[in-house]
Amino acid sequence: MKRVWELNSPYNFQWTNTVNKNVLIVDDEETQADIIANILEKEGFSVEKAYSAEEALKTNGKAKFSVMLVDLKMPGMGGLAFLKRIKEQGYSANVIIMTAYGTVETAVDAMKNGAFDYIAKPFGKDELLMNVERAINAFNLYHQNIHLKEELEILYEGQKIIGKSEAMGKIHELIQKVAESDNANVLITGESGTGKELVARAIHGSSRRCDMSFVAVNCSAIPENLLESELFGYQKGAFTGAVSNREGKFKRADGGTLFLDEIADMALSMQVKLLRVIQDGEVTPIGGDESEIVDVRIISATNRNIEEMVKNGDFRDDLFYRLNVVPIHIPSLRERREDIPALIEHIKNNLNRKLKKNIEQIPEEIVKRLSNYHFPGNIRELENILERAFILADGNRLNVTLFPLPAPKTSTIKNGLSLKDISKKARNEAERDVIVNVLNETNWNRVKAAQNLKVDYKTLRQKIKELNILPQYDRGRRA
Repeated sequence: MKRVWELNSPYNFQWTNTVNKNVLIVDDEETQADIIANILEKEGFSVEKAYSAEEALKTNGKAKFSVMLVDLKMPGMGGLAFLKRIKEQGYSANVIIMTAYGTVETAVDAMKNGAFDYIAKPFGKDELLMNVERAINAFNLYHQNIHLKEELEILYEGQKIIGKSEAMGKIHELIQKVAESDNANVLITGESGTGKELVARAIHGSSRRCDMSFVAVNCSAIPENLLESELFGYQKGAFTGAVSNREGKFKRADGGTLFLDEIADMALSMQVKLLRVIQDGEVTPIGGDESEIVDVRIISATNRNIEEMVKNGDFRDDLFYRLNVVPIHIPSLRERREDIPALIEHIKNNLNRKLKKNIEQIPEEIVKRLSNYHFPGNIRELENILERAFILADGNRLNVTLFPLPAPKTSTIKNGLSLKDISKKARNEAERDVIVNVLNETNWNRVKAAQNLKVDYKTLRQKIKELNILPQYDRGRRA
């Protein structure tokens, strides 16, 4: 079984691979301790010494040392008693007991009390280094796994589907039903920013395919001439630049789920090829002669009216019926306003982790203000608004001035104007609304916004200036 994590989360998923090579030597024989320390330091270990168990307990080494080399027989507290004490106090270091009494009974007692291993005196340099290296590797691997597990839990906590409204209750029921039938293709529809990919991941994660790959492809982000090779792969020499074989997304998702986002933007010529793969259950790499069987559930998503596109001939009806076995429509945020407070709390917790903040509570006035906003950009816009406020906040407190939300769109065209003036005002309003929405969706990345609007960067800059479009925080500051 394989598991492929392809998580497009806005929250960083990373963990350090720093090796802890800190060693504590606990031995009442100072000369012996010095010899061991000298050997280890020459090999790059960081070493501290304690000449009694009591002294060692004062080193505050609960999270500092990865390995402790502890003599069995010492005046006062002996090695086994010291081992019991540090385990009770939560020390995580791997303990190697050093003993001149290397009997089986000694080893058993040491292991029973939580020792990593024991080493019998006198021991040579190679034996010492081998034991210490093994203990350090085990310590670091264990703690890296703990950290990785914590990061994964945080990551999935950040990707939960939040909402207890009636509309979202129905979505949760559909997810569970669809997950039980892990072969049926699913088509998810809804406005931009409603969380269509989260629903797709929830279906995959609740199905029997959850231990296999979830592979996401944004069909609108890949040029038409490259999408075929991206989905199906290619053989070496298939075209200029194909210097080696490349596995396609279908093959990578074999046994798992392939998520085709913005499926309605796929060209008709590509739709034919996709339909053939779905019908045959086989994929042939570009330049290849032999097809390969693939077992893939396809979950598609679009923010467009795909049924209208089918009627107009812009999307193949036979492909639509193949993809739309189970339709799921995600309501807009303004259709489930009762979920906004819970979403705010969830996003707040994620932003505290992401931005290293400690904002414990968002004032009720702000929650009400956000709950009454119309959110053309849906959850994505809510995330952007909150993140902007977190960044601009002084310390760990939010105030209402950080949320200068635009009023609901209403016409400003007045009577008494000429038809030409009315036409110009209407055009400006329409352009302004579209540009503001796209800028909000791209978090005011003007280059990306220009690409989405299919205009050059200079044109967009000029429009922003002409229409006096300002970021929300600038508007609040200049008001």
